[in-house]
Amino acid sequence: MKKTIQFLIFALVFLLGNSAQAQTKTPLKVSASTSCLKAVFTAEGTLLADSCATITWTVNNGKTAFASGNKVYYTFSAAGTYNVCATLVNICNKIDTTVCMSVTVAPCDCKLTTEFSFKNDCKKGMFVASSNQKGTTYTWNFGDKTDGKGTDPTHTYMSEGVYKVCVTASWKDSVTGKVCTVTFCKEVKISCGKPCNLKGEIGFTNTGGKVRFKASSNNGYTYNWSFGDGKTGKGIDPYHEYAKPGTYTVCVTITDKTGKCKIKICKAIVIESPCNLIGSYSSKKLNDSTYKFIATSNGGTATTYFWTWGDGTSSTGVDATHVYKKSGIYEVCLKIYNTKKKCYTRICKKVEVTLPIAKKTCEWEKAAIKVSYSNKCNVYYFEMTLLTDSCITYQLGVYDMKTGKLVSLPAGRTGTYTFSDTGKFAIIAKYSNICTGCDTQTYAMFNVTCKPTTTKCNWSAAGANLTYSNKCNVYTFEGKNINPNSNCFKYTISIANSGATTTYKSRVASHTFKTTGNYYVCIKYTDSCKSCDTIICKSIKVDCNPCTTKANFTVDSVGSNGKLYVKNTTTGAKYYVWNFGDSSANSKDKTPIHQFAASGAYTVCLTAYDSTGSCSTTYCYTVKVIKSRSNSANTGSVGSGNNSSYPNPADAGFYINLGSDKSNYVVYNSAGQIIVQGNNSGSTYLDSKNWAEGIYQISIKNGAGNRTESVIITH
Repeated sequence: MKKTIQFLIFALVFLLGNSAQAQTKTPLKVSASTSCLKAVFTAEGTLLADSCATITWTVNNGKTAFASGNKVYYTFSAAGTYNVCATLVNICNKIDTTVCMSVTVAPCDCKLTTEFSFKNDCKKGMFVASSNQKGTTYTWNFGDKTDGKGTDPTHTYMSEGVYKVCVTASWKDSVTGKVCTVTFCKEVKISCGKPCNLKGEIGFTNTGGKVRFKASSNNGYTYNWSFGDGKTGKGIDPYHEYAKPGTYTVCVTITDKTGKCKIKICKAIVIESPCNLIGSYSSKKLNDSTYKFIATSNGGTATTYFWTWGDGTSSTGVDATHVYKKSGIYEVCLKIYNTKKKCYTRICKKVEVTLPIAKKTCEWEKAAIKVSYSNKCNVYYFEMTLLTDSCITYQLGVYDMKTGKLVSLPAGRTGTYTFSDTGKFAIIAKYSNICTGCDTQTYAMFNVTCKPTTTKCNWSAAGANLTYSNKCNVYTFEGKNINPNSNCFKYTISIANSGATTTYKSRVASHTFKTTGNYYVCIKYTDSCKSCDTIICKSIKVDCNPCTTKANFTVDSVGSNGKLYVKNTTTGAKYYVWNFGDSSANSKDKTPIHQFAASGAYTVCLTAYDSTGSCSTTYCYTVKVIKSRSNSANTGSVGSGNNSSYPNPADAGFYINLGSDKSNYVVYNSAGQIIVQGNNSGSTYLDSKNWAEGIYQISIKNGAGNRTESVIITH
């Protein structure tokens, strides 16, 4: 008998030291998945792990029962939103509860997307279309008034240029029989061009971290540098000073005069002692935890020394002493800054600290540590002996002799526990001395013989439910107040989405949803007097968010030929739809150029959508178009109707057509200042990537006459 008691005590001690609380499991949860009008409903949870439990499914607010079981199938007769409920009945445990959810089913419809890839060999364009549906057929518009068919057509253009190519995909839905079509367009550039034969190299001289770089190339015009430390530079031979030692990758991007051909060259350089700064340090162990460090350098008396000790602390000074609180290997680093604090050198070394281990000196007297208990039916109150030592902490645990499970109570000398079943239990009390690191425990055995009778809650008759209202993304949830005059009822509202749950311990809760999507909202009614509860859940779809997109644009110019140029200044947008107020189709370009067919006043509207496509704002502006009587070209006249600059509007650069004769050209900004001028013939490229946005005038003079053009620069 004595050995049996000793074994039991040993087992209880072992269980206390190795116990872990079990993960909380969901009592009852229902879910649904839909495809067209077909749905699959599933119930799961700990309440179903019982042969006495049955699940019955109803639709249309409980008026129609259609199936029983944990997983059932149902086909709706029409699209819409339905209230589907699962009723759990457990005849053994006298459980009767219902969980409902809102299910939306939609009719089958075709969803077709398409796009195409492109490459060219001089004037020959090769296209390949793709879509998300098999059996799709394609028709093409190549942007030069010619058409084609097939998945991967090849088309030869008559001249170089930029063409808007569109592919229209068609597909027949096998379920609905509906024929779906979708058109995808994008601009492609057809250009034979000249091969890029640009070559270059990097050279440098290094003096104590001060480096002079020198680039060379066979046909370079501009040179842009990145020095590997976050700094950049320009020019053929920039100068750069590094702040600390290390290996840096230096790159230069060389561009030729046309701006079309560029190469990037990189080289690694090693910086050993920037600013010719040299230093080091030594260390000395004063005792087990204390070390003294001494720095040396060639920086002079105004040099700054900064220490990091490897344990999250730091200090300054030539000489420094540091006390470590724990054993371990620490990396001690010293930064030595020069007198101007523009550069530094860094030295790191490791130091191993070994501190003596404190001895456990607890000597517990078994007679001085006890645990006692009292009870009221199945509610037990436990109390450990109060010790005068402030270093002592207390922990109680309830051990079930039948199941072998240990439940830890909240830390403290006293605790209360309500038993759900009768049987033999032990209360285990653990005393710990946090100052010396020792502990011990004792226990007391007792039998739970009282189990209170419970009355089944008639929740349906009481009218338990969950309702809600919303204003955009702000929702107010409310459960029915079962008995306003009773303190027995508790209410908990929980909102779940993608594994995250927000809980409100109240009958009415206001919640602001930060993102759109489907959410699972539940209210739990608990009657502490009758020891019963139920959960009612609903699935809601949040599709409203305050719109942060602000549509806006300005009109740069309206040409005498009826062309409109705009600048899109919208913020927070992903998609755009333009309506130009005439009979033309809408444009989805970010910054379109529009051709009006006739003079008049037109209301141009831009609708901007956010990244979800569910939120938009619209901005409109009235444009007055006055077209000249003739827009025919006249190489000898002055006027914007003869504009040969392209692309227009431009970004990084554009071409002007000077003709076959030598021509003088001058480009002016809106203030009349000369930006660039020259003398050339043929198609001449001008680099505008560093120009301010706006309208620029180009004056061209040659033997045939004078003319003026305008070009819009927008970045």
